[in-house]
Amino acid sequence: MNIVFKILSAIFAFIIAVSPFGNKTEEPKCKPEFNGTFIQSWLSSSWSDEQWQSEIENMQDAGIEYLILQDVANKAYKSSGGGWSIYYDSDLDVFDGATVYNDVIESALRNCSGTGIKVFVGLAMFDDFWTEGAITGQYAEMCDVASQMVTEIYTKYYSRYSDCFYGWYFTPEFNNVLTCQVNISGMSRGLNKIIDAINSGDADMPLLLSPFFAEYLANTHTGTLVNLVRLLNSVNFRDGDIFAPQDAIGALWTSSKNLDKTWKMYSQAVKACDADLRLWANCENFCIAIAKSPLNGILTRPTTENTAYVTSTLDRFVWQMEVASKYCENIITFSYNHYFSPDQVNSAFINTYLDYVDNGYVLECERPAAVRELSKTQTDVGVLLEWKESTDNFGIAYYRIEKNGKFLARVEMISGDEELVYSDSLGRAEDTYSVTAYDAAGNVSETVTA
Repeated sequence: MNIVFKILSAIFAFIIAVSPFGNKTEEPKCKPEFNGTFIQSWLSSSWSDEQWQSEIENMQDAGIEYLILQDVANKAYKSSGGGWSIYYDSDLDVFDGATVYNDVIESALRNCSGTGIKVFVGLAMFDDFWTEGAITGQYAEMCDVASQMVTEIYTKYYSRYSDCFYGWYFTPEFNNVLTCQVNISGMSRGLNKIIDAINSGDADMPLLLSPFFAEYLANTHTGTLVNLVRLLNSVNFRDGDIFAPQDAIGALWTSSKNLDKTWKMYSQAVKACDADLRLWANCENFCIAIAKSPLNGILTRPTTENTAYVTSTLDRFVWQMEVASKYCENIITFSYNHYFSPDQVNSAFINTYLDYVDNGYVLECERPAAVRELSKTQTDVGVLLEWKESTDNFGIAYYRIEKNGKFLARVEMISGDEELVYSDSLGRAEDTYSVTAYDAAGNVSETVTA
């Protein structure tokens, strides 16, 4: 079908879908739960087999069927030397002089073999992608390296781990920012080189991509849809390849009000592709940390109260999956291993999630108890707040502190046993402080004031 006709048809269908006439109730295409997770190589490169097996047992308990290794080769920013770091045993000339870490491909495949977990192996990434996108020669060079990696990795590992070596992950997260939009043909050529390499091994192994949509200083939904249709029809995708966009809620590239619209855009793009692409959702289960600035929420992503990357409470994450389930046939997440695993973070999050699944996709709504014995002490360096923990049926995610009725800080329960104190260097004895507990489901306690 002529590409112009495909684009016009996709635009028309999208306009209808987002109009009041298209706001019909969508029947879910999948359950609002995830069964796959991304894991970054730096997290697992030092794991022993015992640690891997503990993590795999955790993943099985959570219903994980797919493990997606992110890049196993990364090229640093040119400004910092442009050196490669690799996470597998490679003989490629391009990696001569690279910093070599433990082989995460071998470890993941060896430990997943026989467990039923299917592994996608991520390929190459270059840090300058975030500023250059596909407009410089580095993108083409990276795709060339990735195609060589496909041949090498398939040869080294597939025959030994064919039961769990399932597919490939294209690591660059292409998006609607100008640096990715102006060179659709170049992006296509790079992807086609990688697909050619996959086909030379086992053409049945799917390729997974996970792009994202940015609302700030980037192309509109309609403009992005046009370029997605162009891209998806100029790449030699095979039936069964997987298009798994990030919902970008955790990273705040997409606002809550536009999430449904964004999934409608992706759905129309996939429908316009000649290949039978599978539409999956990558629902983000974290909260990014963004400091306050005058442009937050206008030209840049809005500010957050948290000052570190933290796990999202389940009320938000469940809503994300419910929206995605209307359009996608499967849901994966970034990332169970980083933000849900009881070996990495507060177990309240995964326990709350498992209860949600076991309870027929109904999130628990029991409020945590109020904090106890909140006190404030004037010191030489301000005011020191101390309190005793709140109790909850699954556990506390964080405590929110206000000063004189305005937000002051959050105390995150990353491991669940952090010290319950906060020091306000600008505090005075006459200031009023209040503390509220939030559990992993997002339920809120009564507020206690001192």
